[in-house]
Amino acid sequence: GRFQKSLAPNIGKFSYFRNYVDQNCELFKNKKVLMYCTGGIRCERASAYLRCKAECQEVYQLKGGIHKYLEEFPDGYYRGKLFVFDERYSISTNGDIISECRYCGKPWDQYKLCSTVYCCQLVLSCSACREKGFTACCAVCQDRKS
Repeated sequence: GRFQKSLAPNIGKFSYFRNYVDQNCELFKNKKVLMYCTGGIRCERASAYLRCKAECQEVYQLKGGIHKYLEEFPDGYYRGKLFVFDERYSISTNGDIISECRYCGKPWDQYKLCSTVYCCQLVLSCSACREKGFTACCAVCQDRKS
């Protein structure tokens, strides 16, 4: 999920954030930035990196992260589901679906584990695509599965 009108980097993992910032410095130049994360922990590292790049005017963090925000403002400006790091994979306070099946592009927001035995990545694969055997997180895993 994400906040309405927010910049949502299209990165698969938090570890890619530094590269995203390095390649998109102009987006942050002389701007005020509000960082938000699931529980706020990753924001510490991301905010520190933005500050050290000296591109932003000011960098703020959403205290307590999205999880705390949703507890206080369940009908607020956050749309979609919140990814969580346990077997639930996500929680929702609204019915918005802002993600899509990686195979067909249909709106979809239910994560499943990649079907390859040794892979621990999550994949958004709709029911129709899963029935056709598209259950892996990437082409490499899909080929290994066959």
